[in-house]
Amino acid sequence: MSLRRIVVASAALTLAAGLAACSSSEGGDGTTLRIAASSTPHVEILEQIENSGALGDYDLDIVEITGEVDANELLEAGDVDANYFQHEPYLIDWQKQKGVDNLVAVADVHLEPIGLYSDKIDSLDRIEDGDTIAVPRDTTNFARALYLLESAGLLEMDVPFEDADLSVVTESNIKSNPKNLNIVGIERAQIARQLGDAQITAAVINSNYALEAGLTPAEDAIFVEEAEDNPFANLLVVRDENENDAVVVALAEALESPETAAWIEENYSGSVVPVHSTN
Repeated sequence: MSLRRIVVASAALTLAAGLAACSSSEGGDGTTLRIAASSTPHVEILEQIENSGALGDYDLDIVEITGEVDANELLEAGDVDANYFQHEPYLIDWQKQKGVDNLVAVADVHLEPIGLYSDKIDSLDRIEDGDTIAVPRDTTNFARALYLLESAGLLEMDVPFEDADLSVVTESNIKSNPKNLNIVGIERAQIARQLGDAQITAAVINSNYALEAGLTPAEDAIFVEEAEDNPFANLLVVRDENENDAVVVALAEALESPETAAWIEENYSGSVVPVHSTN
């Protein structure tokens, strides 16, 4: 059993080189799954599964995605066999925008509660009139951030979260903004770097990017999303033609196993939450 990992960054030359390296692997032989994944915690979870022996004779060829490389484009084009980085609302919106419907989720694995972070204030009550809040700019995470700010008591939305179509929510759905907050959309991979910007009071950051930036969501966020009944579980996604492949089924079962859930709980201390029980 072997594990290969390459890193694919956002630069075009690095991407091309990475996929060239990937294409020379033993992927496609029915025993090796080429999978694109975000580094933290996705690659770490995949490596733990591979190293534990849970996949038996199957191997993973991991393409570690950094920057803003579109892992769904890689999957839809056939450059990888699977990806592991996104939640269901994002997948639905991506396919709607691209006019495709052949990507399917085969496992729901973990939740990364998003949080509000700041290096200037340490509590919600210190947010002042006219302050700027940075949020992810992609459609579904933008909507998710607005509803987080509503949960924090900073905004009021015109549609309850449970009834909202996150693919169409915009700033126009803000019913009340009592502190006249300035909401600024930034690429989600870049938001953590903006905390030091003098113009930004606080930022809503996805937990994987917070972890990569050295933040501990369970400790450093001044407000965190609720995990219960949360629809943003991260998924293992494949093309529909491959969803019943033996290696895909094996990985899906390993990702949803009690052993993986226990490992997530032990290693991320609430910053990453397993969807399935450890029992």
